[in-house]
Amino acid sequence: MNKISGNKIFRSAILGLVPITLSFTTPANTATQSYPTVSESNPQLQLAQTTIGYCTVADPTGTPLNVRQKPNGKVIGSLKNGTIVALGETDGSEGEKWTKIIKPLQGYVWSDYLKDCRY
Repeated sequence: MNKISGNKIFRSAILGLVPITLSFTTPANTATQSYPTVSESNPQLQLAQTTIGYCTVADPTGTPLNVRQKPNGKVIGSLKNGTIVALGETDGSEGEKWTKIIKPLQGYVWSDYLKDCRY
């Protein structure tokens, strides 16, 4: 829970050689406001990712490519061959055969079924 209280908040900064002091006044009886925490279990507050590249779906089986919630996880959707997907950044913990996508769905797909990737 985050609380803001008190009469004044002071911040100082030095710009070049000239010190500057900024003063912000807040009411003494400011209502307490709590903010939900960002976590993987709270999808409403997940941070937006920057696209790191694009690929085209090319599933050789001719069936739509499954998009999973996590590697080897629950199927949350599927994509037709030819669909362009935006790649999201990963930390490598999902394994080298899984790729995180962030558009048109957010989830994981099997890397071998992507082609013409551009980073």
